[in-house]
Amino acid sequence: MSEAIDLRRNVELCLEALEAIVPLADAAGIETGYDDAYDEWEEIVEALYLSFVVSPVCDGSPDQDIRQFHRPGFETGGEARAAVLVDVDARAYFIFDIAKGDGNRMRLVLRPVDGVGEGVLACAEDCVNFRVGVLGKG
Repeated sequence: MSEAIDLRRNVELCLEALEAIVPLADAAGIETGYDDAYDEWEEIVEALYLSFVVSPVCDGSPDQDIRQFHRPGFETGGEARAAVLVDVDARAYFIFDIAKGDGNRMRLVLRPVDGVGEGVLACAEDCVNFRVGVLGKG
């Protein structure tokens, strides 16, 4: 893939794919609740996020490498400092993780880029200005 991607749409598709998988994971006994999830669900979330969001970004830019990107659910720091940034209510956040919300609807777990204040749960439609950015050391 060499053309620019619609980052918002790719994030939305990732969330839709996870929502489609939730009933199957639940039927298989895989915990999908954010506080109850274990490696099995976290690996599914990471695989789909990498496939739908990070890989297309990296494929379209010689300056991006998948290893540079923040892994969903992992603390920031080290070499993996690139992340998908969004704005909610005129404030910049990065996608920290993805969590199952009410009605099995997937939500973005957002943390402030500046590290000040609380994170928020948001739907993709609550976010604007999807972009790739670099997180500060922290």
